[in-house]
Amino acid sequence: MKLRRFKVENESIRGREATIRDRNEISHILKVLRLRAGDPVILFDGEGREYQATITNLSPRQADFSLLQESPVRSMESPLMIVLGLGLLKSSKFDLLIQKATELGISEIVPFYSLRVVPRLEENKARSRQSRWEKIASEAAKQCGRTKIPRVHPLRIFEEILAIDFEKTTKIFLWEKENHGNLREALIVPTSRVFALVGPEGGFSEEEAFQAQGAGFRPVRLGPRILRAETAGIVIVGLLQFLLGDLQ
Repeated sequence: MKLRRFKVENESIRGREATIRDRNEISHILKVLRLRAGDPVILFDGEGREYQATITNLSPRQADFSLLQESPVRSMESPLMIVLGLGLLKSSKFDLLIQKATELGISEIVPFYSLRVVPRLEENKARSRQSRWEKIASEAAKQCGRTKIPRVHPLRIFEEILAIDFEKTTKIFLWEKENHGNLREALIVPTSRVFALVGPEGGFSEEEAFQAQGAGFRPVRLGPRILRAETAGIVIVGLLQFLLGDLQ
């Protein structure tokens, strides 16, 4: 029988015991999966640790577990660190992109505003949206067997993400107007860390492309066809994992 996997917060692990209090997760355990006390499961903390566990108690408010042993860390995480900077898209498209990028092994996601971003969120809506993105990343990590959940950064403006310093990282940005630069050329120097920027619908402006290059990002074109932003985001992660990561 396939063991079900559940995310548990680090602060909810106490020695050989753990608790989940997320009402949605508990409802899923009780009403959808119909698990009961005594059933074996897998718990993971989102930071690289995974545990074989048994359900000891279930109620509508919480689920308690006995941790039998910490499982050996499996090779589910890519050796390649990919930070994906994403121009904000309409909700459903952005949600899909976060889900698929997580499945493909993304390390961090940095959403940003740029000139051609259409949805502009008020501060409280931005916080709510970030919580939603974090939940999507967590659910995707649980589904695909990952032990680490990608970090979702707060929404920033374009100039701020250009200034983020990821040490010893190859920096690229996707630009449909680039006539010469391709991905293989951009990755000619071996690297285990890549920061890739994907623009919003409409792409980057000329000025933004100039700013990105001034900040050390190399322009890359993904073939002759114009891809939707959500497609481009999925494709670049897949290609990076194929060329440098664990999809070879």
